[in-house]
Amino acid sequence: MALVSVIIINYNNKNYLNRCIDSILNQTYKNIEIIFIDNKSNDLSYDYVIEEYSDKEINFIRNEVNNGYAGGANQGIKISKGEYVVILNPDIIMEYNFIEELVNYIKDDNKIGAISGKLLKYDFNKDIKTKYIDSAGIEMYRSGKSKDRGQNELDTGAYDNIEEVFGICGAAPMYRKSALQEIKINEEYFDEDFFSYKEDIDISWRLNLYDYKNIYYPRAVAYHGRGFGSSKGGAKEFINARKRQSEFLRGLSYRNQRMMEWKNIDKLDVNIFFRLRRRVIFAVYALMFERFQMKYYFQSKKLKKKMIIKHNIIKNNRKRSNKEISYLIK
Repeated sequence: MALVSVIIINYNNKNYLNRCIDSILNQTYKNIEIIFIDNKSNDLSYDYVIEEYSDKEINFIRNEVNNGYAGGANQGIKISKGEYVVILNPDIIMEYNFIEELVNYIKDDNKIGAISGKLLKYDFNKDIKTKYIDSAGIEMYRSGKSKDRGQNELDTGAYDNIEEVFGICGAAPMYRKSALQEIKINEEYFDEDFFSYKEDIDISWRLNLYDYKNIYYPRAVAYHGRGFGSSKGGAKEFINARKRQSEFLRGLSYRNQRMMEWKNIDKLDVNIFFRLRRRVIFAVYALMFERFQMKYYFQSKKLKKKMIIKHNIIKNNRKRSNKEISYLIK
């Protein structure tokens, strides 16, 4: 039975942790090591887990600085001993057979680099599971837009097929560790320049280019505490939905999108027109409603040279071009 390393990356999530950790301990798959990484929380969540789970075999690590999702994930992966690595957001609650289902599928196909199940939403205010989809994998568009498939839709069976998808949501992915070893750049699996946000799309993209598959496996089910934050359509609702997000989150999203494209796309990309059109539209929108984005634009420009260096490393080692993975892009 293969060892699975489960890494929890925590930052001020005390109210979620007992449900998340208990769902790991209650898994039918028992060959698991748990690594708990705290990114310098100030809500006493680290002290809480130490007190509540001191009798469990958990590797507790507390950082002196907040290394973000990417840094925390890399830290956990480097010390993990498992053949497979699961990275969990603290607001994830897994069904009892989530890990067993994923292992049983990934073990039979060495070309699977990442896999995850059907993520449904969890209402922590009411402490109940819902039947609304959080993520059924990540889909990518020619414009560069990416989104979680099915997000906020009622689960009526539309996403019940096992499918290869462009990417896997970073809330509860399982990675083949040997694949992560192959695609790492400068000893980083996730790109730490991203800090947080869209690093899951970036690593999914790299797996595709290195000829691995990202698989959506709906028989494995978990619940995610992310709220109903996406737009329902229309310019007014789009603007209101954006306002519900912090400036920091919106800024990282914009900055990391630019960096992700510099890293993974060749200059003579066949979809350049669609990407440029989206950039122009967003630039006009930002001038009208989000002028703070200029700060994040300059942040991305400062990091562009680093992204081009990483791009060249990927280009020299990839096994497929973006044209060859175009079947995954809408």
